[in-house]
Amino acid sequence: MASYNNITLLGNVGNVQVKTFSNGGKVVEVTLATTERYKDRDGNPREDTQWHNLVIGGNLADVAEKFVTKGSPLFVTGKMTYRKYQNAAGENRFAPEVRVNALQLLNSKEKSGAAPAPAAAPAAAEPAPAGNPYLQDLQAPEGDGDLPF
Repeated sequence: MASYNNITLLGNVGNVQVKTFSNGGKVVEVTLATTERYKDRDGNPREDTQWHNLVIGGNLADVAEKFVTKGSPLFVTGKMTYRKYQNAAGENRFAPEVRVNALQLLNSKEKSGAAPAPAAAPAAAEPAPAGNPYLQDLQAPEGDGDLPF
């Protein structure tokens, strides 16, 4: 049976640590916060923040070292791994990590002070097949293509 390991995260950067090895290799370790906002049963607003450990290597490590900064928004994809290590007592422990294989730096409207770049024009939606009124509602809405967040 085939398997698939992929994770996608969009959040804000916490700590950034660069590690350089004797062979010239480099990894950048980043913590990323993702926050879910919701209302509880009584209608009170709640937040649940999860922290994720990211490991960025290869050519992406150079990009991350130069441009990823604390507090900045970051979009990453990668695979979930569990690094095995031994603690001081000699017990085996596992540390969850996301091995990043792609990242996208996002502009922070609050920090930049500049207006965001205009979004690319959305591709024309294919017409819905006639005879199925439910599919007509799935077409992309007309507009400037801006995302709501």
